[in-house]
Amino acid sequence: YSHSKPTASSSNRKAMVASMKVLKRPSAAMKAKRAYRPSKPQAVKKDLVKLAKRASALAGRVRKPRIVRERPGCKGLVLGQAPPGPRSDLPRGWQPLAGPAEQRLAKLAGMKAPADFWRLFDRANLLNWYPGLKARAAKHEVSKGYKLHTSDGDVFPMADARKAAESLNLSQYRCVILLGNNVSKAFGVKASLLEAEERGRTQLLTFPHPSGVSHFWNEPKNVQRAGKVLKAALKRMSSSSK
Repeated sequence: YSHSKPTASSSNRKAMVASMKVLKRPSAAMKAKRAYRPSKPQAVKKDLVKLAKRASALAGRVRKPRIVRERPGCKGLVLGQAPPGPRSDLPRGWQPLAGPAEQRLAKLAGMKAPADFWRLFDRANLLNWYPGLKARAAKHEVSKGYKLHTSDGDVFPMADARKAAESLNLSQYRCVILLGNNVSKAFGVKASLLEAEERGRTQLLTFPHPSGVSHFWNEPKNVQRAGKVLKAALKRMSSSSK
């Protein structure tokens, strides 16, 4: 009786089993607890909080919102709160609501791309300048082990926002979408979220901010309702311009 030599296929199977065993063994790096990394370095956040203390000086430079128009004669306007950061930190050629916010708006409106949406709406931020980051409460400090959220939101100086709102003439628009309750309050609008207030021939619609920071978008039913309301506003705007 003689042992038969292992075939090439059996050798390959043994090699595969051996490699699988190696893969299943957790490495020391995998066993070690991963260090928590906030979305932004804490040093940067501290600088943005300090910037908020100079908000009044920044506001004195430019009061009136800078409206961006893709084409003349738009009957709609979208107003956000403020730029997401200092002008020096923004990408070259940055426009208000560029990125995820405009992508969500276009999708809710049933459009293929943001460019289609901006053919119907002008856009601007109510504040032209970045007002800074809210100071974090001591109990929410990352250094103390807090990990539930890493963003405290930006400061929104309501007095300056109201002055900016007063500087705008909205009569040329049929639909003005106010992104967030803060922007809505700056105009003195009393309508609840996803509801509109009529001012002459202009409809002021209070809309949740389309950024991912808003918890509103975590619920599918909220997304469906927002899309329905936005499409209805577009339909009304289209019919009123004929």
